[in-house]
Amino acid sequence: MSRGRPMSAFLSMSAGCLLLPIFPAHASPTPSRGPLAGAALPTSGEVPRPTHIRGWNNNTRRVTPRAEVRDRIRITSGGYATRRTVALLRARSGSTQWTRIWRGRTNAAGRLTLRFTTPDEGNWKYRVRVRATRTAAAKTSKSRRIVVWTPQPSTVPGAPNDPAPPVSTSLVYVTGDIGQCGGEADNTAALIDPRTGVLVATGDLAYPNGTSADFANCYDPSYGPFKHVTFPVPGNHEYNSGGAGYFAYFGDRVGTLEQPWYVVEIAQWRVFMLNSNCAQAGGCDVGSAQYTWLATQLSLPQPRCTAAVWHHPRWSSGVHGPDASVTALYELLVTHGTDLLLTGHEHNYERFARLDSAGAPSSSGIREFVVGTGGQALREIPGNAPGSEVRLSDSHGVLLLTLGATDFAWRFAPTEPSAGTDSGFEQCS
Repeated sequence: MSRGRPMSAFLSMSAGCLLLPIFPAHASPTPSRGPLAGAALPTSGEVPRPTHIRGWNNNTRRVTPRAEVRDRIRITSGGYATRRTVALLRARSGSTQWTRIWRGRTNAAGRLTLRFTTPDEGNWKYRVRVRATRTAAAKTSKSRRIVVWTPQPSTVPGAPNDPAPPVSTSLVYVTGDIGQCGGEADNTAALIDPRTGVLVATGDLAYPNGTSADFANCYDPSYGPFKHVTFPVPGNHEYNSGGAGYFAYFGDRVGTLEQPWYVVEIAQWRVFMLNSNCAQAGGCDVGSAQYTWLATQLSLPQPRCTAAVWHHPRWSSGVHGPDASVTALYELLVTHGTDLLLTGHEHNYERFARLDSAGAPSSSGIREFVVGTGGQALREIPGNAPGSEVRLSDSHGVLLLTLGATDFAWRFAPTEPSAGTDSGFEQCS
């Protein structure tokens, strides 16, 4: 540089020259082949370019214990592929504690084969994390679910089930509107312990259409571990495929396509599992097969406490509102002193006072719970129906019922620690 010439002049002159990045001989980048070839590397001083992870499969996968899993991915940034450091992270479903289980480095074309061995059991989620460089931003992939299972005839989706086990526990988990792939079912499943209670599922279990594939991909990865202690009713989404996937998954212990209703004894309660998809179930009115079956059941000697379960709420402040198609069934239950009605359909939580057949408060009426918070996207509650006592739409969650011989207690457990909850205790009528 000539003496007296300012540095700015030198920089100005340099701007017109072609400046090439200098690399060590052993680390010369190789341009990627295909449509990304020819893209330029970002130069020093530029804002880091976004990183893209290509080929990462975030669908659910079912594997056997200690399975060897391989996935091929490609990392690019600004249309250019270079060597990047990649970590594979793992956490249990429902947990936020991630652990790095593997680390590798892409080749010059940005490609890398991920290799890992699955655990012996459980539901897991995996993520890929790409380390930032001077010119490219860090990137974390979406989660992928891995379900570790031991093939047995009673647990393969679509196979017949073993008979329902004796139910002596007094704890009942309740939730519905569950299995949306990519939804929150993993988080609500983390609130359920099949060693301590049974699950009552209030319908719309496998979105979008209740097919066998929907049950295998969107319900079973999260709720499959509870299958042997689950007492479900079908929702309207199960009938998008005619109900075949639902009955194939749970077997004939939950009724049949022709008679989709049943009764179960839980602790010292009798619980009638009914079908509010009236058009598909052959009707819900007086004289229908379902009404006649229920009337016959109720004519038998009953325990002090009884409950009913179906999908569509008789009373609701939600977007669907009250469902009058189940009026005859509701009136029959009121006449015979039923204490509880458990429903779903609305993607929120709502508790009602005891209401009679006309919807008026009555100590001899039925207390209804709407629990549609199992995993599908939540909905706001636009109204405030007569008799509604609690309305929550700020978190997914599970209702915990403790059934006594003459009473019951309830607590709504949200997945979000700061969300609203609800609890109470009541004697049976």
